Amino acid sequence: MKYILTIALIVLFGFFSVGIPIATLPGLVKGFFGLSDVWLGVILGTQSLVTLISRHHSGTISDLKGPKVAVIRGLSFAVISGLITIGGVFFNNSIGLVSLLLGRMILGYSESLLITGALSWGVGLVGPTNAGKVMAWSGMAMYGAIAISAPLGYLVVKDFGFQGGMVFAILLPLIAGIISYFVPATPVTGTARIPFYQVVPRVWKQGTGLFFAAVCFAGIAGFSTLLFKEKGWGNAHWVMAIFGTAYVLARVFFAQSVDKYGGRTIALIFSAVAILGQYLLWQANSSSVAFVGAALTGFGYSLVFPAFGVEAVKNMEPQFRGVALGAYVAFFDLALGVTGPLAGFVANYFGYAAVYAFGMITCGISFFIALNLKEKKKISE
Repeated sequence: MKYILTIALIVLFGFFSVGIPIATLPGLVKGFFGLSDVWLGVILGTQSLVTLISRHHSGTISDLKGPKVAVIRGLSFAVISGLITIGGVFFNNSIGLVSLLLGRMILGYSESLLITGALSWGVGLVGPTNAGKVMAWSGMAMYGAIAISAPLGYLVVKDFGFQGGMVFAILLPLIAGIISYFVPATPVTGTARIPFYQVVPRVWKQGTGLFFAAVCFAGIAGFSTLLFKEKGWGNAHWVMAIFGTAYVLARVFFAQSVDKYGGRTIALIFSAVAILGQYLLWQANSSSVAFVGAALTGFGYSLVFPAFGVEAVKNMEPQFRGVALGAYVAFFDLALGVTGPLAGFVANYFGYAAVYAFGMITCGISFFIALNLKEKKKISE
């Protein structure tokens, strides 16, 4: 358990590089740059697109050079991304926009290395029988960082501006890198590169389930603040905090359930809870109802990732664990990349509440994928 928590701590500090921009970019893009919701979706989606494209590369580095190498490289690029992003804020023109997009692209590559490497590192340290716990605690760290980033970003930006928030997005990954140096490396498991087209058919069902479930997270992360503004409600910065808190609580109390009861069962139960949460956000007539919807969405979505992920890992030999995890997580990246612009389109034509009707539908699709998923026995070490 010591190594699981240490890897989770590295992910927590490292993922502030992602969480703080999520919390602060909407105000910067729409206020400072004066751009539309569609542009906001494109800028948010750029990072996920790069992460998606680089997942197989990150998995290959993890398998051939070791997951510790992948993690440290990812944290290094997170720092570079933060520095470039800060530089772009000094230009309220096309130069600033290009700098912002470049920073997002580098951050996308950073996230790919960090998460793919961390998951493979954790499984290598504690064994595949604890894969569910590794994914659960690492995911908890990811969204814990996002949850803390919402109020932290609000307070820091209020007093020190967007640049002040980005200072935290630089310093915390540096701390994560220092911690990483003291964690033992795991043996390199791969000796040959497996083509991406041979990996995807092994994980596509589980990945598709994750894809449709992840839409609900993308909608809350990108458009909850704007929904509150449209409705005239206050305290919008608490939505992601509530989502993340519920997400973390589900992981704390039910992390062991994936390994115990199987991915299919847990995916069914928790995707149903996410559907209810999205429904409440769609129909909310007060901020209180919206907060409950965000909490249920976070609680439900929490275990969908490890539930489908455990089933995906079972389909791959140990020497290809990194690329298997990379391919699986790529479906999450694809969801964020697609959802950003698409949700922006939905919001422009139907209002921000419609984003969550869309999320309710996609979570329903995830539920039916889980319903038709056959659990397989793990391929032996």
